[in-house]
Parts: sequence; C-alpha cells; structure tokens
Amino acid sequence: MQEDPPVKMLTVVLITAVFGLQNTDLGTEMKTPPPYRAESSAYVIKGKDGSTYITENRSFRFKEVLGDKGDYEAVLLLEETYHNEHTDFIEGVRGNATVKAWTLGPGRQRELRWTFRETGNEGEVEDRFFRVTAWGCCDIPTVSTYYSILTGMKLYVSNSDLLKVWGDGDGPLAWRYVAFGYADREKLNQPPHLQYGTDKKVAQRFSVVSSREYYDAPQMFVTTNEELEKSLDLRGLPRSFVIVLKYQDGVELRIPVEADAIRPEKARFPEGYTLRAES
Repeated sequence: MQEDPPVKMLTVVLITAVFGLQNTDLGTEMKTPPPYRAESSAYVIKGKDGSTYITENRSFRFKEVLGDKGDYEAVLLLEETYHNEHTDFIEGVRGNATVKAWTLGPGRQRELRWTFRETGNEGEVEDRFFRVTAWGCCDIPTVSTYYSILTGMKLYVSNSDLLKVWGDGDGPLAWRYVAFGYADREKLNQPPHLQYGTDKKVAQRFSVVSSREYYDAPQMFVTTNEELEKSLDLRGLPRSFVIVLKYQDGVELRIPVEADAIRPEKARFPEGYTLRAES
C-alpha cells in the first residue's frame, strides 16, 4: 500500500512527457489548410397531381492532368453538382450538371480554372475529358457531352462512347476521337453530327443528312479492313481508316479518313444519304 504514491507519480510524469513530445511535434508541423466543403440535399415537392423528387448532390475529386506530351501538367480540384428531378407519372429524370475546376499548387491559394453548366444527370473523368451524361428515356437517346478537362471547352456530343484511334506521337495528342450523335435533345428533328479530332479540338464536323428518325440511330465502328472495331492501333502506320455507321436494317455508311482527315468526297453512301460540312 505504501508503494502507491510513487507509482502514481511515475504515471503523471510519463503522461506529461508524452504530451510534451506531442506538443513539440505540433510546433514543427506545417499548418493544414482548411478543408473544402460541399453540401448535398434531397427533398420532395408535393403537387396536385403528384410529387416531384429532387436531389442535389455536390462532391469533390482531385485529378492529375497530363500535358500534351504525356508529362505532368497540374493537379485539379473538381467540384461537381448534379441536380436531378423526377415527377410522378412523368417518364424520365430531368437534370443539369455544374462543374468547376481549380488549379492547385504548393504554397498558394487555389485558382479557378474553368466552369461549365450542361444538361445531364451524372458525370465522370475520361482521359483528358470530362463527360456529362444525360440519361435516355423511352425513344430519346442517351446523350454524352465531352468537355476538355484542360480548358472546360465543350468538344464532342455523342449518343455512345467515343471511338479511339491511336497513332504515332507522344502523349495524349497521339489519339484521335470519333463521335456521332444529336447535338441537342430539344431539336431531334435536325440531323445528327459526325465529329473527328483530338482531345483539345474538333477538327471536322459533318451533318449526316437522311430521312432517318432520331430513334433509328446506327452503331458506330472504325476499321482498316472488314473487321469492325471500337478502337484502332495505327502506330507505325498512316493515320488512315474508315468510319462505319451501321443501321439495324443493314444499311452501312462508310466514310474514309485519309492522312488524318475525313474525306467526304470519297464516302460510300446509298441513295438518300449525304454529308454536309458544319463549322
């Protein structure tokens, strides 16, 4: 029983020493910047004929971005906000997306790099694109809009994934992309667009003019022979291939790419189909 006080005293000394070490470490640590915060919400608006269910989801993500030659360019902080609404007895989910990007650097405040707002329900980063997807409903097609993650510039609009062609060169600019789709879901009576270019610029854009309705959309392929592919590796070869638009009834539109450019004058089309160049 007489040994209790020394033990208690030793315990106090040890605890004091531990906290003293911790305080010393804290004195040498760098200050942590305040965290970035975002708030999401969900609510219901009750109407006379039904209810509308609304979600507004806001989140952050960090993204390392490559330069044109494949070297490191920057770290971006992306803030994504998706506002979606569904109303009883009305098909589909209405939505819009707002995306902001800040450039981050050591020892300085974040700098707003770009921001855009687009019709859509969800988004994701793909290579050096930010892809916003508006969900399809009934006979209205799904629409994906591709923005440059470097500049926030709107580039491609497609009803399916982009087709990729890998050619000679270093870094991301060695790739070419093919897109096909209706540019505006509110104007589905207008012809769809065929687009070709890099992840920084759409080099060529054509309207595919025909009597087809928007719900009668073709599948899209690329080929250098008779085998239809979703991507090509042309490293060590000329950047020449054929874009194939294949409809469910068997009709095929073949559009050649030669020396890295679509050649509309060499396209093989059945009667009733034309390519019209767009700016």
